Amino acid sequence: MNSLRAHSGLIALLAIMVSCSQNFSSEEPATAMAENGFKPVADVAIAEVKEGLQALGPLSGVPPEGWIPQQPSSSMRVAQYGLPGPAGEATLGVFYFGPGQGGGLEANIERWYGQFSQPDGRPTGKTAKRWNKNVADIAITMVDISGTFAAGMGNEETRENYRMLGAIAVHKSGAVFFKLTGPFATIVEWEQSFNQFLDSLTASEKQT
Repeated sequence: MNSLRAHSGLIALLAIMVSCSQNFSSEEPATAMAENGFKPVADVAIAEVKEGLQALGPLSGVPPEGWIPQQPSSSMRVAQYGLPGPAGEATLGVFYFGPGQGGGLEANIERWYGQFSQPDGRPTGKTAKRWNKNVADIAITMVDISGTFAAGMGNEETRENYRMLGAIAVHKSGAVFFKLTGPFATIVEWEQSFNQFLDSLTASEKQT
């Protein structure tokens, strides 16, 4: 009996040694993995983040590299990002209230204008820029506002030399509101990324 057990153990040991020799590689781990069709877990995760869509109500978009996802500061926000910069952090809030909710286009833009004042006393609506563009079947109205910013809603603090890039993306399932606000120099740094984010918008599959 003992002889049989010893013989079985020897066979098992030889099988393990053969198996290990078949999987041995003199290459560096990353190279060996690539040769065998495997990807490092970290690389896969990074690719998924870069290629993944962020749900934004009835729409989806691809957040640009360098944007820092944050916990939304209110239940009205479906997403929020921090954008670091030389003059301080800017914040992008994305809002969706549901089909037919959130107020009209003009009312929201006028409210945004009202959050800024100009050093020379001119109405902000006279100094702001406004334009339209279409991304697929999504109509987007955009504004570029600068001046002294006061958020309102009980917040009396004002911030000089601030800027807002705002966008209202209208889809058949409702409007999504984008409000990027922060120090002027920081917004300049991220302006192109903000436009790329809007250009990446698509209707969510269940909304098409």
